[in-house]
Amino acid sequence: MLATFLAAPALASPALAQPAWTPSRPLRIVVPFPAGGSFDVQARLLAEGLAPALGQPVVVENRPGAGGTIGAAEVAHAAPDGHTLLMGSNGTQAANVTLYQGRLPYDPARDHAPITLVTVQPQIVAVGEAWPAERSLAGLLTALKARSEPQPFGSSGNGSPTHLAGEMFGRALGVALTHVPYRGQGPALNDLIGGRLGLMFPSVADVLGQLRAGRVFALAAMSDHRLALLPDVPTLAELGHPGLTSSIWAGLYTRAGSPPAAIARLNADITALLNAPALRTRLEAQGFEVLPGTPQALAARQAAETTRLGEIIRASGATAD
Repeated sequence: MLATFLAAPALASPALAQPAWTPSRPLRIVVPFPAGGSFDVQARLLAEGLAPALGQPVVVENRPGAGGTIGAAEVAHAAPDGHTLLMGSNGTQAANVTLYQGRLPYDPARDHAPITLVTVQPQIVAVGEAWPAERSLAGLLTALKARSEPQPFGSSGNGSPTHLAGEMFGRALGVALTHVPYRGQGPALNDLIGGRLGLMFPSVADVLGQLRAGRVFALAAMSDHRLALLPDVPTLAELGHPGLTSSIWAGLYTRAGSPPAAIARLNADITALLNAPALRTRLEAQGFEVLPGTPQALAARQAAETTRLGEIIRASGATAD
C-alpha cells in the first residue's frame, strides 16, 4: 500500500507537467507569399475553422517577398508563445537554406517549431495551347531535342519548387532548358498561355482553372501516383522515368520555444479540422492532397527536403534573386 501511495504522484506528474493550453489573445497565421495564391487560400480556410475551436480570432497576414524569407523571418523573431503561426513551404523551410548561401535571416530547424503538415500539391509537366502540337510527353521530348536553342521554362522564382522541378526534368531527360524566373506563378502562367514560354512545372492547384478551360495541358504528373483530379494523366514513372517526382508542400509552424502544450493543442485542433469532411473536400476539390500528421513527421520531411533540394540547387548553380 505504501509503494502504491508513493507511486501515485509519479504517475500523475506527466499530466501536471503538461497543463492544457488555451490562447490568451487572437492568433495570426503569417503567409510569406502574396494574397490570392494557394498558400493564402489554405491559410484562410484554416483560420476560418480554427477560430471557433480555439475560442479566439485567427487572422491571416500576408508578408511576401524574397522567396518567403520576410514572412518566415518575422515568425522566427516572434514571441515563443504559440500565438504566431507560419504557413511554411519546402521553399521557406528547406530550399532557402542552400539558396541563400549563409545569408538567410533565420534558421528553419532552429527558429521554427513544426506543428503539422497541411497539404501536398503535386506538380505536373504543363504546356500551353500554342506549343507543342502533339500533346504527349514523347512529343514534347522530341520537339525539345530537335530545337537548336534551349527552350525557356517559367517558374515562380529562383530556387522555387517550380524552378527546381524544371532543373530535375532537364537533367534527367537530357533536354536543354533555360530557366526564366518570374515574381510569382501568375505572370509565368500568362506567358505560358500566350506562347512566350514553352513549358512549366506548376502545381495542379495553381493551374486547375486553366487546365479545365483548355488553355494549359498536363502531359505528366510529377507524382508517384495518378492524381484524383487528373486521372487520365500518366505519371512520369509510368512513362519510363521513375524517381522524377516533385511537389509543393505546406506546413504550419510556430516560433521555436513555444510551450509544448501549445504545439500539442494546435496539432490536435488543426488535424481534426483538416480531417473533417467539410474542409478536406474543399481543399481536395482545388487540387490539394490533405496530409496532416505529427510535428515529428513534418520535422523529418523538412530535414530530408533540405538535403535533397540542396543537392539540386548546387547542381543547377541557382542563387537567390
